[in-house]
Amino acid sequence: MRFPIRAFVLALSLVLVAPAQAESVVLKIDAATQARLGIATAPLAATHRASAAKGFARALDAVPLATLDADIAVATATLVASEAEAVRSRALNAADQTVSKKTAEAATAQARADAARLGLLRRRLGLEWGPSIQALSDVRRGRLIADLAAGRATLVRIDSATGLSHLRGSATIELGGGQVAYAAILGPARVGDPRLQSTGLLALVSGPQAMALGVGAVAPASISMGIGANGVMIPRVALLRTGGQTVAYVRKDAGSFERRPIVGGLIDPAGFFAPRGFRAGEQVVVKGAAQLFAAEASSQAE
Repeated sequence: MRFPIRAFVLALSLVLVAPAQAESVVLKIDAATQARLGIATAPLAATHRASAAKGFARALDAVPLATLDADIAVATATLVASEAEAVRSRALNAADQTVSKKTAEAATAQARADAARLGLLRRRLGLEWGPSIQALSDVRRGRLIADLAAGRATLVRIDSATGLSHLRGSATIELGGGQVAYAAILGPARVGDPRLQSTGLLALVSGPQAMALGVGAVAPASISMGIGANGVMIPRVALLRTGGQTVAYVRKDAGSFERRPIVGGLIDPAGFFAPRGFRAGEQVVVKGAAQLFAAEASSQAE
């Protein structure tokens, strides 16, 4: 619908605010012109938004972890046997020299070599999978791998350009179709992402959602970063985009409106979350904002 902008442009007057807020503009319009433009406003409501880091989650191949776990089990059994043999050899040598001193020393050396091999495998857990996996007992690690093999759980790596290694708690992963999965953060990943230069996080998805994340699958993820911030939610219908900024018109009084930029806001499905620059209770234009902007532009051109 086209509005006769020039017919009422003389009823408008623009007042630039102080230089410190040079991006804000106050537009004065009489009641008749407001009615002609179909201006409607709604009060802004106070809201709280949890601060979240955005990134992406990638499902990991657990076969290397299962292989390493099996190697540790074999090395543990080998060490138990070699240590027992070393004890027997030393005892027989000390008792009646049924076993020579050289043989006893060889058995002791073998036990030490097996212990070193097992120690290396355990260190590989931390070097390849991070401290959270290394800290698991053999029993708990075995249960984790059993869950991964059965599809009851999936290990994911979460990366973000903002860096996530200090975060804890849980992450939300978008599976598509309105479905989400919740992942418990285990700790920092050991190997960095060469593209994002991010250490990343290792997380575990458990339950039915685990099967939705096949190896290599990538999905958007977000992690809560703390208590968040207070502000207002500006409805989507109130938003305008101009000059590289998102703005909204706020009613100042019965005859004037202020075009105000949204600074430091966050996009939300409901509109735009503004932590500052707007107050709860202020009347924001939810109908006729585009007409106000056209009238403003036309006035400036005169």
